[in-house]
Amino acid sequence: MAMRGSPTRHMVGNPLGGVLRNLNDRARIAGRTRTTGRSPEEDPLPTDVTVAPPAPAAAGPVAAVLVSGEDGRARWVFPAEYEGVPAVSAVAVDPAPDDDDRTVLVALEEVTTWCVTVRVWRTRARRGAGVAEPAGPGVRVHVMAAAVAG
Repeated sequence: MAMRGSPTRHMVGNPLGGVLRNLNDRARIAGRTRTTGRSPEEDPLPTDVTVAPPAPAAAGPVAAVLVSGEDGRARWVFPAEYEGVPAVSAVAVDPAPDDDDRTVLVALEEVTTWCVTVRVWRTRARRGAGVAEPAGPGVRVHVMAAAVAG
């Protein structure tokens, strides 16, 4: 897998480089303090939260199918809070499997003991450089979480 600052990020035609560049920019922006605009207390709460049906905490792995929002993100609140951060797996379902020029991929943006946030990206080949952009609404993501021992 490619990492920030790795040679993969600079390869021509690599759409994953665009995803890593966007994550790098977001990380730099998140570190800045706010000087103008709304205060963090005024930020709206997410409305696209999917809550799985209740299940016992020791029932084993849990899974859900999420649908991405306008910005390509989806959040899932686990049915029961884990003692530690769980192992999470996510797979995006390509909404247009016959289109060979575009595909989708999913990145885990946040994993906590009580929720996971994913973002779906749509890639397309472009001569000289690949392009990755947020997929937008309506892309299904299959997510599974399991407790990690020790």
